[in-house]
Amino acid sequence: MVKVKVTVAVGARKVAAEDVSDLRASAMLTSAGKDVETKLSPITCPTHGKGPTNVRVHFDKHGVADLQYESCCEELGRLVGKVLG
Repeated sequence: MVKVKVTVAVGARKVAAEDVSDLRASAMLTSAGKDVETKLSPITCPTHGKGPTNVRVHFDKHGVADLQYESCCEELGRLVGKVLG
């Protein structure tokens, strides 16, 4: 199972989604992370048999998401791009 860490910009700080004081915003951010987890969990590299690791989604102050993750090779990166693209 892929685990996604979700953070959001609050002023000049990065705050974990679950630590956002606005419960509706926190729920929305957490839900976005769960959606990414659901989409990435079945993906495995056909060569190495590994999935993406250290998956992070950061939302800036405008709500724009930046996804980062580690992959074993470019092929896995292409698969992730297809699923999330």
